[in-house]
Amino acid sequence: MVYSRIIRLSDTDAAGVIYFASLLSICHEAYEDYLAQAGINLKNFFRDSETAIPIVHGEIDFFRPLFCGDRIQVNLTPILLNEHSFEIIYQITVNDCLDKPVAKGLTRHICINPRTRQKLAVPKSIQQALLCESDHSQSTI
Repeated sequence: MVYSRIIRLSDTDAAGVIYFASLLSICHEAYEDYLAQAGINLKNFFRDSETAIPIVHGEIDFFRPLFCGDRIQVNLTPILLNEHSFEIIYQITVNDCLDKPVAKGLTRHICINPRTRQKLAVPKSIQQALLCESDHSQSTI
């Protein structure tokens, strides 16, 4: 799945270069868009009080700066890690050079019961969305 977006002034620091936390936030936007495109009703899914899917790890690596006005594409690769967790790998490119990444990111997610904080299996709807897109699954749930 590919998510396109323009880097906005609010995403950047005083020098007009994207702030690292902003790119991580854009990766999360791409993840939400991916879920919606997979048919997941985000409003209902995130109101489900039985399941929470917090991010337990996030990282961003830059290969060159991104500036206000750059049009980027975020390519997502989901990977099921085990019955409770998955990760999303993000490859970020700029439209004028789509064959060379300018940054990469990763978010690791775990499914829990929000009241007890006990691990839960990845919901079937998320499993299907991840399996549908990923050829790189390390686990077949």
